[in-house]
Amino acid sequence: MNDFRLFAHGKSFDVDAYLSSCTLRPDGVWRRGEKRDSPADRIFPETSGVEYRLSDGVAVPFLEQRGIAIAYLKAHREELRALAQTPGVDTFILGFQYDIDFDDNIAGFCLGPSPRLMWHCLDVGCVPTYYVNIVREGDPALDD
Repeated sequence: MNDFRLFAHGKSFDVDAYLSSCTLRPDGVWRRGEKRDSPADRIFPETSGVEYRLSDGVAVPFLEQRGIAIAYLKAHREELRALAQTPGVDTFILGFQYDIDFDDNIAGFCLGPSPRLMWHCLDVGCVPTYYVNIVREGDPALDD
């Protein structure tokens, strides 16, 4: 899974109108009710949306993702602010990928954005979200 991306969507988001006027080209687009192509997405989404892949969240260490995200938010500030204000956009997320190995005795943990990252997210109108994959040594699911 690679969730190091910025995406926006909504039920009434007219993605084609957005694409006709945006200057920042998305890496992915989906339309409400239109079957998605990848095997993992054999669904008919309830929203239309766009996504911007920031990098490979599996390969890029978690702490480096923050720097990449801040640079991206700064470089594309106006375009992203316009996206956040586009009619029909209900959800606008900056997703981070975090794969972590835990011993069996660890029960949980907490994540939050740095003040600098939070400022940039608030400035453009997106919400930082952390997608965490917990890997436990000796997990039978990993033996497949």
